[in-house]
Formats: sequence, C-alpha cells, structure tokens
Amino acid sequence: MKKKVVLFHGRASTFEKRINIAPLALLHISSLLVKDGFQVKIISDTLYDNYIEEALKECKDSVCLGVTAMTGSQIAEGLKISSLAKERYPQLPVVWGGWHPSIMPESTLKDRNVDIVIAGQGESKFFRLVKNLFGSDRHSLKEIPGLSFKDNGLLMLNNEFALEDMDSFPSIPYDIISDIEKCFNKTEYGNRTLQYISSYGCPYRCSFCIEPVVNKRRWSGLSAGRVVEDWEYLHKKYGIDAVAIYDSNFFVDKKRVAVICEGLLRKGIKIKWGNVNGRIPQLVKYEAEIWKLMEAAGLKMILTGSESGEQEILDLIQKDANLEDIYKFSVLCNRHNIKILFSYMSGMPWSDDAGFNRRMVNREIKSMLSQVDKLLRITNRNRFMVYAYTPLPGSAMYEMALKYGFQEPKTLRGWSDLLYSPEDIFKGTSITQKWISSRQLRIITMLEQYIFGMMDLDARDWIAKSIDNIFLRNLFRLAFNAGYLLARIRLKLRIFAFPLDYWFFIKFRKRIGV
Repeated sequence: MKKKVVLFHGRASTFEKRINIAPLALLHISSLLVKDGFQVKIISDTLYDNYIEEALKECKDSVCLGVTAMTGSQIAEGLKISSLAKERYPQLPVVWGGWHPSIMPESTLKDRNVDIVIAGQGESKFFRLVKNLFGSDRHSLKEIPGLSFKDNGLLMLNNEFALEDMDSFPSIPYDIISDIEKCFNKTEYGNRTLQYISSYGCPYRCSFCIEPVVNKRRWSGLSAGRVVEDWEYLHKKYGIDAVAIYDSNFFVDKKRVAVICEGLLRKGIKIKWGNVNGRIPQLVKYEAEIWKLMEAAGLKMILTGSESGEQEILDLIQKDANLEDIYKFSVLCNRHNIKILFSYMSGMPWSDDAGFNRRMVNREIKSMLSQVDKLLRITNRNRFMVYAYTPLPGSAMYEMALKYGFQEPKTLRGWSDLLYSPEDIFKGTSITQKWISSRQLRIITMLEQYIFGMMDLDARDWIAKSIDNIFLRNLFRLAFNAGYLLARIRLKLRIFAFPLDYWFFIKFRKRIGV
C-alpha cells in the first residue's frame, strides 16, 4: 500500500454532455493530505474518458477509495465504482462523503459496498481517517467527529457536525488535477473561468434546503486576504480571467466582501467573478458604496433564489423575503451592470389532494410568470431558472412531503432515481414528486431548458464561442435566433401546448453537444 488516496467524482447529471468543472469538494479534502506528502488521485468524468476504469486501476495500491455524492444520479455512479472496487480489491476501505451521505449517513452505510461515511465539512475528518487507515489503526475511528463506520457488522453512527476555520487549511491544490485545462470554461464573464469555494454554510432557514441540517445555520469563510491571494495566484499561474464561485452564500459578511473588492483593486487583479450565490433581503441592504465597489472589482453575475412570485409561498418556505425586494434588487444590479440568475421552484407539497395540488401548482407557475414579466420590464439581461421541488431528507419541508404522499426510498440506490432529468421529459418517465402532474412538469422543464434559456442572448454568444466547428457555430446561432422568437411568443401568450419546437430544441442541442 502506497501513501496514496483515490477520490472519485461521478457524473452528477444524466445529460450526455460533460460539464467542465473542477471537483471542488475533492480538492478541498485533498489539501491536508497533499501537504502531508500523500499522493491524491482525483478521478472524474470531466478529467477522464474512461473514468470508471481509471479509478479502478488507481485503487490497486491505495489507502482507500473516497466517493462524493449528491442526491440523484451521482449516487448510482458512486455505487457502480464502489461495487467494482470491492470486487477487485475486497479489503479496500470505501469512504463516502458529500451532501447525501451527510444527511442520510445510516442508509448510506447500510449499503454493503460502503464502509465509512463522513458527514459535513471533510478536510480534517478525512485527513485523520486516512492517517488512521494508513497506520492500520482503526481503534480511534470513533474519536473522529462526524465519522460513521462498520464494526464487525454493527453500524457505529456519529452525526456530529462542526464548521472549522477555513483559513486553517492549505489552499486548494488545483495542481494535482491531471489536466487542469479540462476544468476551464468559457462563460459570459470570462474565457478561462475556474471554479472556487470561499465559504461553507449559510445562516438562514429556508425550509426546502439542507444547509440548516448539515451546517446548523452556521457559516465559515476564508479571510478576505486569503481569497485575494488565491485569485492572484490562480491568475498568474493559470492565466484565468474569471472565477465562478460555488459558495452557498458568499455575501454573509459584508465587510469581508468589501475588503475582497478593495484587495482586488489595490493589487490590480483583472478578474471577473460570477455565479455568486446571495440572498436578496441582505443584498438590498448593502450601501451604495459597496455596490460601486463590487462593480469596480469585477462582479458580473449573482445567483439568487427568488423562488416564487407569491408572498404566501415565500412565507411557506421560510424565505424571510418579500416581493418588493426582488424588484429593488433587479434595479440595483441593472444599475451596476451585474447580471442576475433568478432561480424559482414549483410543485410544493400542499396537500394529499391531487386536484388541489394541481390548482396550487398552476397558481405557482402563474405568479412566477407574472413576476418574470415585471422583471423583464426592468431589463432583459437576466436569466430565469425554474425547477420542480425535490424533497431532501432533514429539511423542514421534508416532513410535509412525507405527510402528503412522498415515499422515501428504502435503499441508497433508491435515492439515485429521485431526481427527474429534463432530457427524459418526452420519454414518459415516472414522476417521484406527487404534487405535480406530468403536464405541469413538462411546462416547468420547457420554461427552464427552452423558453428561459432562449431568451438569454448573453448565453447565445458565449455558448457559440465554445463551438469550435464554424459550420455548427453558425448553425447554432441561426437556430438560437429562431428559437428566441418562438420562446418570446410562447411566453407572451402563455402557450405551452404542442411543444414540437421544444422537442426539436432538445434533439438539436444533443446533436451539436451544447
């Protein structure tokens, strides 16, 4: 056994096109191991064509196999590699972590191919675990908080969660990635965009979210100076011109945000930053000077959960927000040339009465579209997204979902089929959500994938840049412009029947690989 660890990041979507993204969670838990001299091999579908076989090959002399998984198809990928690894190397410890094992450690550990589960933030926990495994000393595993394991067939559960100071860990070791070029993206705000995490957690209480369960409404962020140092290093070493931030809530600490901006400006670091998650009620309270500072420092895009166009629904999901703030926020961002990704949700568990649920979901969609119309009158630069509500264990709304008909999967594999794929919308795939009809789900996916997508002309331009073939690039632009006109008509007249153009859009997108 070498001083080596294999970490596996399976495909998180059933969509055939691979998404170029750095496996951030695995990079973070690698930092202490790399500093201690361990060789860490990260295997993902982004980095390798035959990523399953590559992972199995590397497991031969590894201390353990680590698997990260979110609820959905990534579980199926994780089970596949875990099963194959156990067949080939029966003594190899298989360790699972990530969002799903954190909220469902017991059912995860019950799977015969999983030996150990790490819940919550994993840097120091995984480091201590690997050191134990490498030294063949399992007696102290129970002393590691948030670590559950099997002991002679018995499940030893430890669900203790704690957020640690992120500044106490080394910087993300991007250089251990086999081909870092595969992690760069062309985005609306940069040609060499790299992904980054600057904080963990969120102090708010949205009832559909599992953040309050995993991180107990706590938040921990890198210091402003550390963020600026990291971005400067990445800019110089890799020539990045943009950062996509994958925090749950970047804007919790206003002072930190201001100091980051001041540091970027003082050092002359020419980097754009986007995909930055934040809450509208907090951002509308930022002073005008902070908004000017963020604009000057390169902030180009904010992702926010507007969730609904109806106050009753915002109150139901404990969003602690009001509708007027959404419009104020749009005006602020437009004033400072910042694009917004508005995220909505529909298909709430209102009751166990199917007829009542259909009426309520229709009301959800109607109020959302009414709000979208008003936001489009402020500016047409923003992007809108909408998803069907998915019950996530441990969240406050999960108990409502169980009460009103949700059947909780009994096995780890059962959770892999929980999420629907928009690509399957015309295949008659069964719906696990009991509060939304097939027709309503098709409308939601049609809005998300097609109508809202086609109305985002910024996306047209940056997606076109990513298509190398000139003929396909021009064909894409032509098709996009035609789709834009059809999408505008459908949205204006609320026509969602006979979705032949939507069907063609899915086929065309798959054909040209975007």
